[in-house]
Amino acid sequence: MNDLKPCPFCGGDAQLDHDQVGFNLYSKVRCVNCNCSTKKFGISTKVSSDELAIEAWNKRVGEQDE
Repeated sequence: MNDLKPCPFCGGDAQLDHDQVGFNLYSKVRCVNCNCSTKKFGISTKVSSDELAIEAWNKRVGEQDE
């Protein structure tokens, strides 16, 4: 699942961003229009930080799990 849904607030395009702090790599998804974003996700032992950020961004209240 790598497709990003539009921003839930303004409908703008979203992009996956990465931030490195020391040796730690973090991922988040943010809207390029209004700049809202998910929290930063660090690497998990089971799931990549990219997958966690994308899953959080694409989650919408009232939608069934895909």
